[in-house]
Amino acid sequence: MHRRTSPLGRDRERGREAPPGILARRDHHRAPRRRAAGGDDLRRGVTRADRSPLSEEVKAELARVRPSDCDRRVLAALLPRAKHLGAPARRLAHAAELVGGRASLRRECCRRTYLRGLFLAGGSVSAGPSGYLLELRPPRGEATRSRAVLKREGFAPRGRVRRGRQVLMLRAADEIASFLRHAGAGETLLRFETRRVSREMRGHTNASVNADAANLARAVRAAHDQVEAVRALAESGRLAGMPVEVRAAAAARLRAPEATLSELAVRLDTTKWVVRQRLRRITREAAR
Repeated sequence: MHRRTSPLGRDRERGREAPPGILARRDHHRAPRRRAAGGDDLRRGVTRADRSPLSEEVKAELARVRPSDCDRRVLAALLPRAKHLGAPARRLAHAAELVGGRASLRRECCRRTYLRGLFLAGGSVSAGPSGYLLELRPPRGEATRSRAVLKREGFAPRGRVRRGRQVLMLRAADEIASFLRHAGAGETLLRFETRRVSREMRGHTNASVNADAANLARAVRAAHDQVEAVRALAESGRLAGMPVEVRAAAAARLRAPEATLSELAVRLDTTKWVVRQRLRRITREAAR
């Protein structure tokens, strides 16, 4: 059976070039290949929010928390089943797989570890012009338990289905800050609150509101400086030579980097003024 050859094919067989007009018409009807916005990351299911600096800061801090065996059992229910983990979270997932047994979420510490693993497995947080948003994408089979744990810890997540998976969302800035505190991201929480205060200050003109926001921003910066001062003194060995009450204030600040002076005073059974003086002594000593 004789097969008919197209005009372009006959020209190629005879060593001729096709007229430019024919090639132009042929190329005009070809649909260009589209590339998904976001490149390979988007095709793998990693969103821009996952790669935002704030999300990366939270995950890096949470992955540095050294887990106990109890914590590893909780994380084993989340991390080994998750995809697109960063390098620190992958190491944590490997450690979690080595511990046997079933995780129990009866204790508060285990529930907070669960929240930490939930964010590492598929969480993101952003603070854009349209507002605040924290999203959690539980591994398959964990959506119901994730919602229950969040509610038990006092959160009210909103849910939606995206690409066949349940997504839990927190939109209130106070709730997002509380989640970061529960999960153990104290340092990132300080930066989040600083950005939040700065943003709210730009949106308000009332003098009293601005004064309160400025005081909060100063308190957040002071707390961050105090944490850094305590760590510097501990690394240099100078903290061990300071009075017992000063070391107690340093330990209290490290345990609760987001706590106010009043809250630290209650924990140390003293006054706010005394706590302030002890922390000032620490920062002065670290600055030498």
